[in-house]
Amino acid sequence: MELIENIFLLHGKGGRPTGSVLQLEELLRPDFPGARFRRPALLHGDTGVAAEQSLRALHEIEIPAGSTVIGISLGGLLAARLQETVRIDLQVIAISSPTWADGVSLAQNMPHRLALYSSKDTVILGRVTDWPRLAEAYDLPWLTHDTDAHKHPLVRIVRCYLRGENVCAEVGVVTKELRCAEDAAR
Repeated sequence: MELIENIFLLHGKGGRPTGSVLQLEELLRPDFPGARFRRPALLHGDTGVAAEQSLRALHEIEIPAGSTVIGISLGGLLAARLQETVRIDLQVIAISSPTWADGVSLAQNMPHRLALYSSKDTVILGRVTDWPRLAEAYDLPWLTHDTDAHKHPLVRIVRCYLRGENVCAEVGVVTKELRCAEDAAR
């Protein structure tokens, strides 16, 4: 397993650094005690700011070489676009992210890119079909756009990816466990 020194967590449109990205950090921190976590406030926290503007501002943030960037929704799209255009050195994890929004779109498959999404997510519906050709991608039927409701299974998958373990197997285990819990609740 490669040492992870820096983990940036990027919030979605209308989000903030103290929202869902903070919850993910709190769950990931014990597994990566030497890593520096950062949750920058992005311009698209204001829903009136277009993705293109926020992407330009993201270019100005000092992200050390080889950093891991985990983005939720629009944060994931912007992280992936940054990786694609000028920062091939980044490891990107996009959670519930579209492949295009507000004039920003992804065009190529990149190494060290993971996408976790649901094609049933009404917020990004119709904007995720390209993920399988752009990343190591997993369409998770149980995932909704409410990251907080799914933070524990998401962190299990993210942790597995960051450790260089078999993500596909972990996705299968998590999905089966969630299905069994759902059946037991009925």
